[in-house]
Amino acid sequence: MELVKLVGAVKDEEGAEKFLKERRILREFNECPYCRSSQIGRVRRGMYKCYHCRREWSIRKGSILAKTKISLSKFVMAIKLFELEVPVLKASKELGLAYNTVHKLFNLIREEIYKETSKDDLLSGEIEADESYFGGKRKGKRGRGAKGKIPVFGILERQGKVKVEVVKDVKAETLLRETIKKVKRGSLIYTDQYRGYDGLVMYGLRHERIDHSKRFKNGKVYINGIEGFWSYAKERLMRFHGVSSKLFPMYLKELGFRYNRRGKDLYEEILKVLRVD
Repeated sequence: MELVKLVGAVKDEEGAEKFLKERRILREFNECPYCRSSQIGRVRRGMYKCYHCRREWSIRKGSILAKTKISLSKFVMAIKLFELEVPVLKASKELGLAYNTVHKLFNLIREEIYKETSKDDLLSGEIEADESYFGGKRKGKRGRGAKGKIPVFGILERQGKVKVEVVKDVKAETLLRETIKKVKRGSLIYTDQYRGYDGLVMYGLRHERIDHSKRFKNGKVYINGIEGFWSYAKERLMRFHGVSSKLFPMYLKELGFRYNRRGKDLYEEILKVLRVD
């Protein structure tokens, strides 16, 4: 969504509330969430009251906004700054909010993206699989000498999407388990020569390898797609000047989410993730 249109739509709290309800970020309350009575009404800004059980609740109830006190209009604009990958410090200045408030909000958005991208839909067709390491001060070798680094496994469906996961190690057992959880049987998987991928055919998957010591592509046998994602992810993570190991899985899933929605209206895609049930 264009910034000018967004600013016009949420120039006040009433406009922001309407905007968020239209996109199902805020609930429409037609009955009391406690006693299910239809005898409800707005008693003051941002609050409903049930005239049957006498309880009150916020328009934010049941939404991501229930976890923050940020105004509705600033929340809408904060999502735009998140979409544009504006650093937290700069975003806090643009919004006139405390750094910690914006940092918390951005991570709340990442949590919802993490949940959405962790769903168990299966990839199929032609698949590229590879593992990589993030963080640390030295490159190390594949599967060893990677002290301080975080191992990540990725699979990419050609003409489709990428799925990435932080893993405890890159042993064969781990890679096979993650693959069969994410790839439909009968699919054709391309990998490099790493022995951790031995055994894929035993699980109903076809498997072809590329030997990077000789070439990086042999007809349709290559893993340039997933390697392109690694470059994409590492370049963007550098902008954060370090991400804690605790938060790293959320940042990684966010990058997969962004990568899979290239060419789409990312702002609207983020709003879809934030919808209430």
